[in-house]
Amino acid sequence: MVQHQGKWMITIAMAVCLSVVLGFGNQQTMATAPTKKPVINVLGSDPVNINSYRSFVAVQGEWIFYNNDGLYKIKQDGSSLQKLSSDWAHDLNVVGDWIYYTRNKPVKEFYQLEMSPYEIGYTYEDVMELMKIKTDGSSKTVIKSSSPAEDDPNNVLRLYVVGDIIYYADNKSHLYRMDTNGKNQKKLLDRFEEVYFYQDWIFYTNENRQLYKMKRNGTQKKLVSKDKELTLVGLSGDFIYYTKWVDHGVVDVYKIGLQDGKTALVKKGLPPAEKPIIIAGNYLYYISEINGEQMVGRMNMTDGKTTPLSPLGLRLNIGGDFIFFYDYQTSDHDKKELFKVKMGENKVEKVTPKAK
Repeated sequence: MVQHQGKWMITIAMAVCLSVVLGFGNQQTMATAPTKKPVINVLGSDPVNINSYRSFVAVQGEWIFYNNDGLYKIKQDGSSLQKLSSDWAHDLNVVGDWIYYTRNKPVKEFYQLEMSPYEIGYTYEDVMELMKIKTDGSSKTVIKSSSPAEDDPNNVLRLYVVGDIIYYADNKSHLYRMDTNGKNQKKLLDRFEEVYFYQDWIFYTNENRQLYKMKRNGTQKKLVSKDKELTLVGLSGDFIYYTKWVDHGVVDVYKIGLQDGKTALVKKGLPPAEKPIIIAGNYLYYISEINGEQMVGRMNMTDGKTTPLSPLGLRLNIGGDFIFFYDYQTSDHDKKELFKVKMGENKVEKVTPKAK
């Protein structure tokens, strides 16, 4: 009996020790659980936004950064709206802790005054500046400031930030690259129309709108397609998509494999659409004019089925998993509102602060 009792005591003692060890281990696991790493963009914005000269949205992680007569950020759930700058921020790119954009240089005497959008337009010089500002609104810095000279290479008109490298076009459509601090500038192309980034390649169209590719440092330039008058509209998977004008604004949509160079027709006779036509996954988004109104629509590239999404819309951008577009407020046509729709879905939502 004593032996059995001793065995039971040992068993209980071992169980208590094991519970303490496991409990302590769980506490350690809870205390040292890795925090969720922030999402950091590789591409500061989808190139289709920049190529159209109309980049007004960039998404990084849970944040939407956008220009609406000033630079703002808001969480995707509608919380934490913050105005970051009064700048009219164009060519928005976000990578890590920094937002990169272009602006017309403001006249200091008028800058920051509360004015209508039409009046504000008169308070900027006809000179472009390349800017960066931290995502919390601090440390606003001028990277480059141009002059009124037409051939000034500092006149940044289109901006593509890829990792720690800035690619940009001047008003002569030369393509440059440089570090994000503005140093080590190098001209890559004397003339281009659009660019897309794929692995370590840059795909671009030349002055004849033929498709070429080159390494990101500007070497190994190669002709991809002999076809001319191509307009690039998106890159999805291992394909780059382009349109060719047919007649009266009607276009045919094609894709070309980036691995094998093979071309295939995607959609014949797409009705006239306001640029940019955007490729996102298996869908094509566009703005068409119907009865004098601009409608946002989507086409499934597999079966060609089209779906109207919004009766009104101005400009299209890709940001994360969403398509964004503007529309003017019904009550005040001087002010725009931002809307979003998830790729492949039909529900259109206004990007608006969450009610407190």
